[in-house]
Amino acid sequence: MTDETTSIPAAIDNPAEELFTGSADASEIAEAARQDLNFLSALAMPTVFEFDWSRIFVAIWAWLLQEIKPKRYFPNMALGLPRGFGKTTLVKLFILYCILFTDRKFILVLSATEKHAANILRDVASMLDEPNIRSVFGDWKLGMVQDTMTLKVFGFRGRTIILAGIGAGGSVRGLNVDNARPDVMIFEDVQTREDADSEQVSRDLEDWMIGTAKKAKSPKGCMTLFIANMYPTPHSLLKKLKHNKYWAKFICGGILEDGTSLWEDLQPIEQLKAEYLADAEAGKAHIFNAEVLNDENASINNLVDFSRLKEYPFEDDDVHQGNFIIIDPSNDKANSDAVTTTYFEVHEGRAVAREIDEGRYSPGEAIMISINMAMKWNCSLVVIEANAYQYSLQYWSNFVCQQMGISGITFMPIYSGKISKNSRILTMFKSYVAGELYVHPSCRSQVHAQIMGFNPLKTLNVDGVLDCLTYAPRVLEEMGEYIKISTIEGRQEFAGQDTNYLEASNSPF
Repeated sequence: MTDETTSIPAAIDNPAEELFTGSADASEIAEAARQDLNFLSALAMPTVFEFDWSRIFVAIWAWLLQEIKPKRYFPNMALGLPRGFGKTTLVKLFILYCILFTDRKFILVLSATEKHAANILRDVASMLDEPNIRSVFGDWKLGMVQDTMTLKVFGFRGRTIILAGIGAGGSVRGLNVDNARPDVMIFEDVQTREDADSEQVSRDLEDWMIGTAKKAKSPKGCMTLFIANMYPTPHSLLKKLKHNKYWAKFICGGILEDGTSLWEDLQPIEQLKAEYLADAEAGKAHIFNAEVLNDENASINNLVDFSRLKEYPFEDDDVHQGNFIIIDPSNDKANSDAVTTTYFEVHEGRAVAREIDEGRYSPGEAIMISINMAMKWNCSLVVIEANAYQYSLQYWSNFVCQQMGISGITFMPIYSGKISKNSRILTMFKSYVAGELYVHPSCRSQVHAQIMGFNPLKTLNVDGVLDCLTYAPRVLEEMGEYIKISTIEGRQEFAGQDTNYLEASNSPF
């Protein structure tokens, strides 16, 4: 995704001096700031603002402004944005906008701690103190009545404005300053990661938010804005609000469906991918999925204790005892699972996953991937899960090889049997921890990501890689004569024989 927002200077080196060097007067500059998020950002934070906001952030901004305008209106809005994408900065700019361009009088910020709420008020005050803002809108401090870390009362823009900050669980009962009650309530990261781990603490926090804080609103109208990211626990408040039909919500992750970054300039997609792989390697993919992708289904999976995994004991140049490829097929429908192709080597009698390819492929594409992988690794056995229609993939694999003049690759079917997939996978987890099969470090993150996302109570898991791993011990046991054909010992055993492996696989050709 490329940003198409208005191009403006990201910073003004000498703001007070350059603001009026052109023909624009203060009213024109104020109007530009009112209409353009990027212009307002550059005006209020000239030394901080570097990148234009992405298109999605501009759309979110328009959504907020639309809901803040009506009078005698009580919108409940939940905004889910990933960590590290400037959601707190957006909140500060929104508070500034409410002060400069609306008739709202009492803005209450509620955060996990009073200190965090006070920091937000301090930064908003810094924006109001910015020479650019004072040159256009006037000096807000001239009407100051009260100025503390958590409460600022001042006359500005033709009305008395109140900024207050309270920590989670703080007293808001009877909150009435200058005969006014909050007409904007912003719950900004009001739930901590530690709070989200506790069912009781989270329930108490939700009771306080709904039963105490929100009940302190102005009877003349109040916007309630809850802004946070997901947490990988069932007690995440954003997860609960997402399913509350009386809350309008906008929730998105740091990586969009088309594979681009939510804000490429700030968090490039390659950087996000690298962060994910590092988290997955550490067995913490669920944290990235929840807090960066805002995946409500991300949860801590304790089925595998990654700390108990044995060290990978083999070197890349070790001579293997045989090799094979397993394909977990799928169909080519839009909602189907990915096709998983996994290359294994045999070392000391144990299967070792060395390469994994996973994606949404047509049957023809899946066949070519397995053939290319077999040729790359000098592998003569490709095993295909052959339940139901998937058996036809063996037929067409042989057909493609014949058409292309490729020989020496045997395509064999394998069936799941009577044991359920989830039971097979749970058994495989035990084997993995016990060191009865291994995963090469280069593809460990892919395996661990699926392990972390696996739910044994669901039948629709993303588990193509796990399925391949479950079949590997059976391939060793049932297809040993085909596995070692690619080794020196295997070639000696087959010396002088007709090694047409298409015939060995009962090909119809």
